[in-house]
Amino acid sequence: MNATLLGSLILAVPAVIIAWAALWRRHRPVFWGTLALIAVGLGYLVATGAARDIGLQFGGTPALTAAPAR
Repeated sequence: MNATLLGSLILAVPAVIIAWAALWRRHRPVFWGTLALIAVGLGYLVATGAARDIGLQFGGTPALTAAPAR
Protein backbone atom coordinates (compact mmCIF):
# COMPACT_ATOMS: atom_id res chain seq x y z
CA MET A 1 0.00 0.00 0.00
CA ASN A 2 1.21 3.48 -0.83
CA ALA A 3 2.62 5.31 2.21
CA THR A 4 0.60 8.46 1.48
CA LEU A 5 -2.63 6.48 1.29
CA LEU A 6 -1.81 4.60 4.48
CA GLY A 7 -1.03 7.82 6.33
CA SER A 8 -4.24 9.40 5.05
CA LEU A 9 -6.29 6.47 6.27
CA ILE A 10 -4.58 6.50 9.66
CA LEU A 11 -5.50 10.16 10.06
CA ALA A 12 -8.97 10.23 8.49
CA VAL A 13 -10.68 7.09 9.77
CA PRO A 14 -10.53 7.90 13.51
CA ALA A 15 -11.53 11.51 12.86
CA VAL A 16 -14.58 10.48 10.83
CA ILE A 17 -15.61 7.86 13.40
CA ILE A 18 -15.39 10.38 16.24
CA ALA A 19 -17.33 12.98 14.23
CA TRP A 20 -20.01 10.43 13.34
CA ALA A 21 -20.38 9.23 16.94
CA ALA A 22 -20.61 12.75 18.32
CA LEU A 23 -22.67 14.55 15.67
CA TRP A 24 -24.70 12.25 13.40
CA ARG A 25 -27.94 11.94 15.41
CA ARG A 26 -28.35 15.48 16.70
CA HIS A 27 -26.39 17.85 14.49
CA ARG A 28 -26.27 16.50 10.94
CA PRO A 29 -25.33 19.80 9.24
CA VAL A 30 -22.46 20.20 11.69
CA PHE A 31 -21.37 16.65 10.91
CA TRP A 32 -21.20 17.43 7.17
CA GLY A 33 -19.25 20.62 7.91
CA THR A 34 -16.88 18.63 10.07
CA LEU A 35 -16.30 16.17 7.22
CA ALA A 36 -15.45 19.08 4.94
CA LEU A 37 -12.92 20.39 7.45
CA ILE A 38 -11.41 16.92 7.84
CA ALA A 39 -11.03 16.73 4.04
CA VAL A 40 -9.35 20.15 3.88
CA GLY A 41 -6.97 19.28 6.72
CA LEU A 42 -6.15 15.93 5.16
CA GLY A 43 -5.47 17.60 1.83
CA TYR A 44 -3.06 19.98 3.52
CA LEU A 45 -1.23 17.10 5.20
CA VAL A 46 -0.96 15.22 1.90
CA ALA A 47 0.29 18.33 0.10
CA THR A 48 3.02 18.97 2.67
CA GLY A 49 4.13 15.32 2.81
CA ALA A 50 3.15 14.74 6.43
CA ALA A 51 0.71 11.95 5.52
CA ARG A 52 3.52 10.10 3.73
CA ASP A 53 5.78 10.44 6.77
CA ILE A 54 3.06 9.03 9.02
CA GLY A 55 2.45 6.18 6.57
CA LEU A 56 6.14 5.32 6.51
CA GLN A 57 6.28 5.25 10.31
CA PHE A 58 3.44 2.71 10.43
CA GLY A 59 4.84 0.30 7.88
CA GLY A 60 4.24 1.69 4.43
CA THR A 61 6.82 1.04 1.78
CA PRO A 62 8.45 3.95 -0.02
CA ALA A 63 7.62 4.23 -3.69
CA LEU A 64 10.19 2.71 -6.00
CA THR A 65 11.79 5.16 -8.38
CA ALA A 66 13.75 4.45 -11.51
CA ALA A 67 17.50 4.86 -11.44
CA PRO A 68 18.74 8.06 -13.06
CA ALA A 69 19.85 7.73 -16.68
CA ARG A 70 23.56 7.93 -17.38
